[in-house]
Amino acid sequence: MTSVTSIPSAIFLIAVALAFLVCFSLTTVSVYLVFVRWKYRHLPGPKRESFISGNIPLIIRNREKGKIFHQMILEFHSTYGPIVLMWAYHRPVIFVAGPELTKKCLVTLNLPKSRLAYRNVSYPFGQRVGGNGLVTVSDHDLWKKHRSLINPAFHRRYLMNLMAAFNSSCDLFLNKINGLADGKTVVNMAEEFARVTLDVIGKVAFNVDVDVIRDASSLFPSAISNVLEGIQVSFRSPFWRVDFTQFPFQKSVTQAAEYLRNYATKVIKERQKAISNGDDFPRDILSHILSVAQAEPTLTLEHLVDEFLTFFIAGQETTSNQLSFTLHEILKHPHIEDRIVQEINSVLGCRQFVEYEDLGNLQYLGQTLKEGLRLHPPITGTARITTKEENLGEHFIPAGTTLNFSWYVLHRLPELWPEPETFDPDRFSPDAKNSSSGLGSNYFPFSMGPRTCIGQTFAQFEARVLMARLLQEFKLTLLPGQKEIQHEERLTMRPKGGVLCVINRRREKQM
Repeated sequence: MTSVTSIPSAIFLIAVALAFLVCFSLTTVSVYLVFVRWKYRHLPGPKRESFISGNIPLIIRNREKGKIFHQMILEFHSTYGPIVLMWAYHRPVIFVAGPELTKKCLVTLNLPKSRLAYRNVSYPFGQRVGGNGLVTVSDHDLWKKHRSLINPAFHRRYLMNLMAAFNSSCDLFLNKINGLADGKTVVNMAEEFARVTLDVIGKVAFNVDVDVIRDASSLFPSAISNVLEGIQVSFRSPFWRVDFTQFPFQKSVTQAAEYLRNYATKVIKERQKAISNGDDFPRDILSHILSVAQAEPTLTLEHLVDEFLTFFIAGQETTSNQLSFTLHEILKHPHIEDRIVQEINSVLGCRQFVEYEDLGNLQYLGQTLKEGLRLHPPITGTARITTKEENLGEHFIPAGTTLNFSWYVLHRLPELWPEPETFDPDRFSPDAKNSSSGLGSNYFPFSMGPRTCIGQTFAQFEARVLMARLLQEFKLTLLPGQKEIQHEERLTMRPKGGVLCVINRRREKQM
């Protein structure tokens, strides 16, 4: 039997052991931080404000001032040059600017995607969303195999046969807008674009109708929005596993992701059954993916769901935000709007259906959409990892370092783009094509190198059809106070507060 007098001694020994363990842990962490930071001591960047959290306090202060993260990085590049080092706790965060360094990393070296950087996109709060889809997979060999299999479904020759589907979704969209075109009702066009682009990707790519244009209570938009917010929050929450204050939000994100994955699984299984039964089925993107999956064992059901959600979410979110930002800029600049409307009337005349041949003739509209992507890229950048020590400019970068590339920054560098904050579609005119206007190697809205966005042609077909037909039929006016747009980061970049307008039919369309 243990004596009473021995209890204090036992408590004392436990306290001493715990104190030793804490001291040892703190010492180990400190030594580790010193060692890691010593490897990157030669790289320029803002001073660390905290030994433990690094530059996190600086990031938080800028966010509280209303600056988005990439605005802060743009300012740092103007101060420190093309290579900027920041610290997020024990992790070095390196930003690379300039077309030559970007081209070297993404094309010449063809660096693989950083698994660490895309982990939260693949599995926010541990819940599978993007998984190993084309956007997030870090295994370069696996990506290359799957990309080559899926590429034909996004080829221009295939997409040009889907113009009827693009126009069909646009018909529903314009019918809804027509019901709101009384010159008084305030319409959030960012929300309407989000719904119609979701309808397009569903019908054109997967032959499913998520009924989001008509049904304001559809769960699909809110589920996607919740997942995107969850991904953004997870980047800022390194201790989410033990932060009980976030558990309710984490649960809502998990439920939204499960809803989307269950829906995708159901659609895929139904199509697989139709194919195996020899039933008639549409020759869409899903059919192509399933046909190649039959002979490719790595394209499992889980991976097919990854690709389904990758195309669904990325395809909808990026085009929706491009249209929203570009419409806002058009309405801010009446001379640009007038020129676009004149071109639309010249190309389409009394027709409303946009043919494939019309897309190339809507040249100025295309330039305007490109300028919208330059100034407001929905996907703000990408991240790669060095596989060995690399020399970037004047600096050596250790192996295993994550490098970040910001399209927002590259598209605003004054040495590349004259008056970079000015919205000017003529930067992309035929006359400027071979000049130093920024076209070509300075323009990266869909990334650069082998891992450029597979859906960029799809997105630009869709954007031209929707914008042309909207401006052909309707005159939109920004609400007072909407002249200056703010950016909001939620994985993608979107207009904060939306794009609020009142709408009238154009006079020439009134009977």
